[in-house]
Amino acid sequence: MSSYISRRLVGLVPLLFGISIISYAMMGLAPGGPAAIFAGMARQMTPADRAVIMHNLGLDRPWYVQYFYWLKNLLVSHSLGYSFIDGRPVMTKILEKLPVTAELIGISFAVTMLVAIPVAIYSATHKNSAIDYLATVIVFVGYGMPIFWLGIVLLNLFSVRLHWLPSSGLTNLGVSGFDLADRVRHLILPVATLSFVSLAAWIRYQRSSMIEVLGEDFIRTAAAKGLGRWTVVYKHAFRNALLPLITLIGLYLPALLTGAYFVEIVFSIPGMGYIGLNAIFERDYPTIMGTVFFSAVLVVLGNLFADIAYAAVDPRIRYD
Repeated sequence: MSSYISRRLVGLVPLLFGISIISYAMMGLAPGGPAAIFAGMARQMTPADRAVIMHNLGLDRPWYVQYFYWLKNLLVSHSLGYSFIDGRPVMTKILEKLPVTAELIGISFAVTMLVAIPVAIYSATHKNSAIDYLATVIVFVGYGMPIFWLGIVLLNLFSVRLHWLPSSGLTNLGVSGFDLADRVRHLILPVATLSFVSLAAWIRYQRSSMIEVLGEDFIRTAAAKGLGRWTVVYKHAFRNALLPLITLIGLYLPALLTGAYFVEIVFSIPGMGYIGLNAIFERDYPTIMGTVFFSAVLVVLGNLFADIAYAAVDPRIRYD
């Protein structure tokens, strides 16, 4: 296992290099840029002043030259650069907001698992029941519902119309220190939004996997030996049905991370997605690139974790 992990970590280097250069090229070739902001300051700034600022920021060079300077800073100084807007290190800004995004994703993941797995198992063991039909409806609705639209609907219903839950942020104004009850009230709508979309996929795949495993010969043999239904379903069938779910977690992590960014924007949660969106509006290249690259690192590490979890769930799988 250790040699496999080492090989995978080495293989991540060219992958992240390719992601970084494609992302930087798309950003550098896109219309607009920081120069557009300076052009809007024509009354307060002379062309010579703008030229000096562009030179100091390195924006007077071609995008590929800027990329190699960025890559050099990353490899040598372990720095993602400095924000054009406030001059702060991009890594510092990201690490400040990372716990917020991690909290949102972690809670949503836990809620999804706690709901999806029991519902999927019940649907698989009680096919064509009312719960099974309800789960199928949730799957189709969740698959066809954009996450930002669902967030707006929930916000409009529970915050604007009913005034039951707060509409934005993580704390109320005037609250000093950490207030658990206040944090929970602020997280209910964002977590519900992110969890519902994930719930649809995970119920569908786990249900299909359970139905397939329950039809295997070893399950019928276990039942014929007189083992209890709980033992047959949860000890034998469920563990063998987990592999597709682990695959889904690894593949769904990019969507989960992207969904968290959309949720942060809709509910004005100060996480990585929120600062990334502001950086795009402000054409803050270092912050945009830092957010994209850091997100890519999280995604590839998540996929690596999913591969490692395969061996933990199924002892027949060996990577060495």
